[in-house]
Amino acid sequence: MTETYVLYGLIAGIVTLIAGLLPLFVNFKGIRYIIAVSAGVVIATVFLDLLPEANLKKDAWILALGFLLFYLIGKLTVLHSCGEMECEQHSINMVSIVGMSLDNIIDGIAITVGCLTDPYLGLVITIAVIIHEIPQDVTSTIIMKGLGYSTRKMLFPIVFAAVSYPVGAYAAVFIPEPFYEPIIAFIAGAFIYIGVGDLLLEAHKKFNMKVIISVLAGFALVFMVETVIGH
Repeated sequence: MTETYVLYGLIAGIVTLIAGLLPLFVNFKGIRYIIAVSAGVVIATVFLDLLPEANLKKDAWILALGFLLFYLIGKLTVLHSCGEMECEQHSINMVSIVGMSLDNIIDGIAITVGCLTDPYLGLVITIAVIIHEIPQDVTSTIIMKGLGYSTRKMLFPIVFAAVSYPVGAYAAVFIPEPFYEPIIAFIAGAFIYIGVGDLLLEAHKKFNMKVIISVLAGFALVFMVETVIGH
């Protein structure tokens, strides 16, 4: 089991690193549809996997706390996903870097707690984390390029964000088991904000049927994983 969540955390970090580096070499098109797929995956994970594992009668306030904390992280550090050519030119400063890393550390914790609760849940959380981080990482680098940052200056936040996943995944090993259920409720609240308050709203800023199809494809991906694993 140890190898599993460490591996998942490392994979999430590697994907984050690659997604952050790609805009240095590739001009991205169709980011809106990646965002839409991510929204579908995250929202489906909440309804089909996280909420059934949470004790909402006892931990509803923790779910709300997860939503509010990620709302604050997203708004106060100006972290969000955006479609190509539509990113507002905010500076990427230490506040943004810390916010991004805190987001990723919490995601790493979610991966480990999910694995220790149910190996399948850990896998689905990992898939949701990886897919929803790709547009945010791409967006962050696009913003930094637009601001004229040097490659060296861009590398620090990209690498720092990537390392945060395995750090969070390993740190969660020391969390006592009685806290797993409340943490899952917290992650459900965080994913509700990420899926609906960030990804879905951004995907629909410029509406077309491809956006709807992409969101549904995200849901279908989660259903497919459940079918393959037999959950």
